[in-house]
Amino acid sequence: MVERIGKWARGDRSLGGRIRLVVILAAAIGLLYAGARWVHWRYTHVHLIDARVAAETVTVASRLPGWLVRRPAEEGQIVEAGQLLAEVYGENAKLDLAAMEVQLRAAEAEVRKLQAQIVQTRAATGAALEEAASRKVAAERALAVVGEQVKSLHEDFRRDERLAAQQMVSAQRLLHSRTALTTAQMDFERQRAEVLAAEAQVRRAQAGTQIEALVADAERATAEAEQLRARIAAARLDVADRAIRSTIRAVIDRTYANAGDYLAAGQRILQMHDPARIWIEANAKETEIEHVRVGQEVEIDVDAYPDRVFRGKVTRIGNAATSTFALLPNPNPSGNFTKVTQRIPLRIEVRQVENLLRPGMMVEVTINVSGS
Repeated sequence: MVERIGKWARGDRSLGGRIRLVVILAAAIGLLYAGARWVHWRYTHVHLIDARVAAETVTVASRLPGWLVRRPAEEGQIVEAGQLLAEVYGENAKLDLAAMEVQLRAAEAEVRKLQAQIVQTRAATGAALEEAASRKVAAERALAVVGEQVKSLHEDFRRDERLAAQQMVSAQRLLHSRTALTTAQMDFERQRAEVLAAEAQVRRAQAGTQIEALVADAERATAEAEQLRARIAAARLDVADRAIRSTIRAVIDRTYANAGDYLAAGQRILQMHDPARIWIEANAKETEIEHVRVGQEVEIDVDAYPDRVFRGKVTRIGNAATSTFALLPNPNPSGNFTKVTQRIPLRIEVRQVENLLRPGMMVEVTINVSGS
């Protein structure tokens, strides 16, 4: 080309020839510049067409079986956290809950009644124990007094008996002493029986068999009340679960059941996703990720909006090729091997703009790797 240009320069000295020469030179320089920029761009950017918008899709299902009474949520509707999505028939569960609440009130009343009886019985038992203890003390004191009297009368009788043998006292006095001693001994035996009776009364008061029975009944009634509370908590959970509410702010993507359908436990009702939490999933060839790093800037071209450019950055580089997670692996027992370039998944953060980006939309991404 240089020689041809030289020949033109020597052979054509006219104005038109000079203009053609300038145009040719400018075109050559432009082509060289464009080629250099294209080569530089190829070395500093990674362009991927296998990319799409992704989001966390939530499948809403019923935990309990039953008839779907209402489904206020419609496809395309934006719902807030806590908003009712669907309602499963639950009148029977509400009636069961009301019956158990009545049983709980009766059980709690029985517990209060037994506790009051325990308090009263303990008070009565305490009073009886004090009375029995006082009676025992009084009987023991009386027994001690009578014992002293018996001892004194016994000495008097022995003295009179010796004196009677010496004919120093009359037989009438000896008889009187014997009678007094016999009477005192009878009083002593009667008083000792009183002490034994008082001790038995004290033991009966200390045994408190009625208290133990009441305490056992109260513990049983308390356990039954606790069991009812647990059943009521489970029943309230069942009633609450029949009103299915959204846990996040989301948009309804698709519905699978209508009002009047019978739902099995775990059957899906609808799917939704949070439009603010989206990202780009791209699959890069293993030969293209050498210089890809987390944090690099990404230019995103969405097929649906060719006139708009979105910005993002790389947030995750996959640790395994996509083929590793294939449902049908491709073993090679025959020995015939064909080398296929594998794909590494990338996650690219992108900010949602006016809810334009929707899960599943195809995009093209260009990663600037010049800073790696």
